[in-house]
Amino acid sequence: MDKLVKSSLSKGEVVLCSNQSGGTKFLIGGCYVIAKRKVSKKFRKMSEVYKIFSRQWEHILDYSEESLVEMFNYESHGTEITNRQRNGYYVGKQWLNVHIEMWKEDFEKGYLRKQELYDDPLFPHWWLDSVFKK
Repeated sequence: MDKLVKSSLSKGEVVLCSNQSGGTKFLIGGCYVIAKRKVSKKFRKMSEVYKIFSRQWEHILDYSEESLVEMFNYESHGTEITNRQRNGYYVGKQWLNVHIEMWKEDFEKGYLRKQELYDDPLFPHWWLDSVFKK
């Protein structure tokens, strides 16, 4: 790695570049995308919500620190996730989005009230507040 790039990296960061096929791999020098090897406290908190929506498949999904970091870098920097079908955080986010859309339809039809979600101990109130912009 050339000295200019190496000296600009912070502790816990790694240089990543996209190859021509669209994947992401580690390269030496000449890269412009920097992704972190650790996640923010805010993202770690949100990852617990992703787990709620994929918990039914936790016996086959990967919730390792590596999967968490891949999801963080995917959302923050647009890097690829090695195996989307096995990354528990990625799967959880997909099902979170599906549930929110279903809830919106159910609210409109009168099948569900927001209070019912707040009464469910499964969902953190701070997250429901952000979804409903309270």
